[in-house]
Amino acid sequence: MALTDIRLREAKPREKAYKLPDAQGLYLWVAPTGLKSWRMKYRFHGKEKILTIGKYPQTSLKKARDARADAKALLSEGVDPSAHKQALKHSDNDQSALLFKDAAKRWHELNTPRWSPRYALKVWQMTDKRLVKELGNKPLKDITSADTLKVLRLMENEGIGETTRKVKNYLAGIFAYAIAEGHIENNPVTGITPALKSVPPATHQRSLPFHMMGDFIQAIDNDEGHPVVKLGLKLLLLTMTRTGEVRFATWDEIDFEKRQWLIPAQRMKMRADHLIPLSDQAIDVLKSLQALTSHTRFIVRSPNTIDKPLSENAFLVLIKRIGFKEYTTAHGLRATASTVLNENGFRPEVIEKQLAHEERNQVRKAYNRADYLEERREMLQWWADTVLKKE
Repeated sequence: MALTDIRLREAKPREKAYKLPDAQGLYLWVAPTGLKSWRMKYRFHGKEKILTIGKYPQTSLKKARDARADAKALLSEGVDPSAHKQALKHSDNDQSALLFKDAAKRWHELNTPRWSPRYALKVWQMTDKRLVKELGNKPLKDITSADTLKVLRLMENEGIGETTRKVKNYLAGIFAYAIAEGHIENNPVTGITPALKSVPPATHQRSLPFHMMGDFIQAIDNDEGHPVVKLGLKLLLLTMTRTGEVRFATWDEIDFEKRQWLIPAQRMKMRADHLIPLSDQAIDVLKSLQALTSHTRFIVRSPNTIDKPLSENAFLVLIKRIGFKEYTTAHGLRATASTVLNENGFRPEVIEKQLAHEERNQVRKAYNRADYLEERREMLQWWADTVLKKE
């Protein structure tokens, strides 16, 4: 069925891109972002090809059909319409081609809603420093696989393999966005992995062997560092939370009467509120912190700046200083807790809930903020009693 203007205007974006066919190979391509563009499928020398005509509504239905007629005329003369279009672009010295820096910015804007503010900032800082700096003023259509490989090898030469892997994913995402928007047809990042150094498995989740836990706690207690850092690391251990969740915790999130800590969705990795029951020992840690930081917003504020949270590496520096760097990290303590609790018969779903791992069922995700609260309270009290037991 031939398209009409009404049908074109009413076409809504879906989760995946789709086509609205007109006739003789012409169709409207609708992207998940809402972009609509005219394309034409044809065969040249036996090979199926796609001609991108223009965006809708800037290019009307009539103009798209006129362009189809022109393309058909070229085909009858043995001329490839796509090659002809590219030749015209080069001859006009087209300066309107999308620059990499603009595509990178738009890609980041589109993804920001699904990221935490802190993670979104880190992604942009890395994108700007490593990619925009090198490729920013180049038109996307002129960037080759060799260009992308050169940028990534500069990073490899600095010995930052894991960061190189992340930046390669950002780079691939930017070009995938540009393809979806109809700016380019190929992703120059595809296929370059074999030319990069292999990245060893990340070690940021090393779990502390539980038989070392007593020595670990004693080393924290004996350390002469700032008490806020020491207490903050204990709070992380007792609640099985992530570093960022402790660092940015504020006093208004703590309910001493109900003995619980409510972390708001915007600070959680999975963007859902997380309610944490507090053990007796966690309450004691918080009361010790209260004596030090109750006059400030952040529970574990920076020792150097009253209105800022603890620095990102403060816990890792403490772990290194007390001699446990080769055994664990702050994040690895979550893995230790998970292992011990599983081995001692606590239900896996209760443990996963406490770790705030993603709920795959979207209906449950919307309503399970306090799921297993009493079971988790009992579990965390057992964990605290076990971790801080007196020898």
